[in-house]
Amino acid sequence: MYLQILKKDLKRKKTMNCILLLFVILSAMFAASSVNNIVAVSNGLDYYFEKAGMSDYFIIATEPDGEGTMAKTLDRADFVTDYKRENAVICTADNFTKDGKRLADFANAAMAMPIGEAKLNYFDKDDNIIDSVASGEAYMSGSIVKKAGLEIGDTFEYKIGETEFTLTYAGPAKDAFMGSEMMGNPRILLNNGDFEKILADSSASAMIVGFYYINTSDLSALEAAVTEINGIMFDSSLSAVKMTYVMNMLVAGMLLVVSVCLIIVSFVVLRFTISFTVAEEFREIGVMKAVGIKNSSIRGLYLVKYFGIAIAGAVIGYIGSVPFGKMLLSSVSENMVLGNENSFIIGVLCCIAVVGIILLFCWLSTGKIKRLSPIDAVRSGQTGERFRKKSLLHLGKSRLGTTGFLSFNDVLSSSKQYGIVTAVFAICILLVTVLANVANTLNSESLLFLFGVTKSDVYYSTSSYIMEVVGGTKSLDEALSEIETTLSENGMPGKAHFEALYPIPVAYGDTKRTVSFQQCKDTKANDYTYTEGSAPQYENEIALTYPVAEKLGAGIGDTVTLNIDGEERDYIITALFQSFNSLGEAGRLHESVSIADTSMSGGLAIQIDFDDHPNDKEIDRRIEKLRDIFEADNIYNAREYSRRSTGAADIISGVKNLVLIISLIIIIMISVLMERSFITKEKSEIALMKAVGFKSRSVIAQHTARFAIISVISAVVAIALCAPLTKLIADPIFGMLGAVNGVGYEIRPFEIFAVYPLAVMAATVIGTFFAALYTRSIKASDTSDIE
Repeated sequence: MYLQILKKDLKRKKTMNCILLLFVILSAMFAASSVNNIVAVSNGLDYYFEKAGMSDYFIIATEPDGEGTMAKTLDRADFVTDYKRENAVICTADNFTKDGKRLADFANAAMAMPIGEAKLNYFDKDDNIIDSVASGEAYMSGSIVKKAGLEIGDTFEYKIGETEFTLTYAGPAKDAFMGSEMMGNPRILLNNGDFEKILADSSASAMIVGFYYINTSDLSALEAAVTEINGIMFDSSLSAVKMTYVMNMLVAGMLLVVSVCLIIVSFVVLRFTISFTVAEEFREIGVMKAVGIKNSSIRGLYLVKYFGIAIAGAVIGYIGSVPFGKMLLSSVSENMVLGNENSFIIGVLCCIAVVGIILLFCWLSTGKIKRLSPIDAVRSGQTGERFRKKSLLHLGKSRLGTTGFLSFNDVLSSSKQYGIVTAVFAICILLVTVLANVANTLNSESLLFLFGVTKSDVYYSTSSYIMEVVGGTKSLDEALSEIETTLSENGMPGKAHFEALYPIPVAYGDTKRTVSFQQCKDTKANDYTYTEGSAPQYENEIALTYPVAEKLGAGIGDTVTLNIDGEERDYIITALFQSFNSLGEAGRLHESVSIADTSMSGGLAIQIDFDDHPNDKEIDRRIEKLRDIFEADNIYNAREYSRRSTGAADIISGVKNLVLIISLIIIIMISVLMERSFITKEKSEIALMKAVGFKSRSVIAQHTARFAIISVISAVVAIALCAPLTKLIADPIFGMLGAVNGVGYEIRPFEIFAVYPLAVMAATVIGTFFAALYTRSIKASDTSDIE
């Protein structure tokens, strides 16, 4: 008998059961993939760094004669437990060509190194360790691959001095130390024999650098000792290197929020649906009680039904969770190794938990069965008693039309049911709008001040000119003058300036640190943004970022000692500011401070301001022309430069679009599910309406309008919470980057307040409308129909 009842129930309510099965599948899929992703992301960097064999501290030092001062200093230091060294040669975009043209124009110097001397583990696209490279092949990390459009098997030429040979692209490499978007230094992994060809050329000797991976028992002592060594291009602790992946973690954090919200939405809808479907089956329950079936047997019948649906949904959901989870993490794991060695067990446990939660929902919802009696089947589940007002609206006082009044009255009368749906819709809108706000902010000019640059017409990110200056081939003034001459010769006269970076030892009391200071001799210190204090007005004044000031233990008004070109000078701190540069640890010198060009470790983009102040359209036209003139792609306007500097705008936008699609699908499914449930529950009311003269189109309009009202309310709630929720989620992440006081978010009114809410409303109305068409099958004679 049980099997017959279950068989008939599944056949009679195919639509409801199929929709319920879909939500079980979604719940299992979201739960399994999201929990696995949470584990992978939460342990992501630690797992990646452990697999790569990272150390406590990292130094890149120029060493034209091989191991020298750095190795001797580390050997003598009792606080250095051990260290490893990799040999590399600095490369610029000019070293790589393809079909006679520059392979790609990358802003920061690249590093070529032999795989046989690797002291870290480097990974291929499948997360396998690269332990060998064939002769004539090369793996590449960083953005150079995307910019060059390289496919595995493509060939390109490498040239240094008089040495030139052809290399075949073997695939992308994941580099834990320099592989993040913020580091921006591509690494080229070569065969040992090919690397020896490079070293054999006399031009390579001046470009040799040593990578030192150091383990220490006293990090502060090591940082102080490093300040005494010349030739250091970069030094940083492990915790600071982790911070270079903050944009990846920003994306990962957003994915976690999305995943958690999707799980909540799925379980809320499941809870409501199970409770609703059990409650509206008063007739079946009443008849079963009338023929003598006990409460426990009836509850067991429902448990068996939902257990079967839950098992089927959980199995399908787990299968779907594997590719779905990989798809969500693909944008994060592009330059990281994210691992979860217990993914199968976690996925299975999550699916079992989904089954258990569904059965719990079912058990709780069937508790009402004890209160039902056979007479409820006759009374359509109603006692006829009500001790409170059903709605705030009164038909006699309403100025709404019939459809409008009935729609609003239904929403207000069943506020709990419609309130749950409103909350779900609002969460879906908020997910999309928060992601959009973050993506738009990363894709705007509003973050330029955090890179320590002024607003300019054009930004030219290039390593070629800068490495010539650092190498002493030409002065910074000569390099900028050369660019200005090129501009003038091509009918675009303008001025060029450059934000140089200088690693300078700073001492305050017993604390010593090497800080990356910015300086531009063609701008004024007060052209930049400061959070506290005032811009440096004189040569002996500087500004520091909050992390540097905190680590030195100094503040505004304190005097620190800087070692510039071997000479110690005292400087007063006059201001504190926020910066994304140098992992948030930076300073600014007054423009009049004299410092050798060869002391430069690098810099930001070369900025160009045209003499005739062209409009945005003309600037974009000139940018295209400049790309041809300089044979470079890294030439941008202000917005594009800011977007490229963070490297996360496109990824966040992609996640936003994915979440929008998922949200719209969920909203349509919820609309269809809820509408079919309401139609089943209100069958006799609909029949009565038709009996008194209502047309089918009026009933359809009423049912569609109810969900349209819900979508409007949810949109209003989401819009009200959009800005504060964006700050709540994103401020801590931007603070980790160096923006300790937060940033101003780019909220585009039309997109946030119109496009996404309207998309949700449209999905709601479409889903409800097609589900409401089923009311046409209900006839006036169904008022007395008891199945």
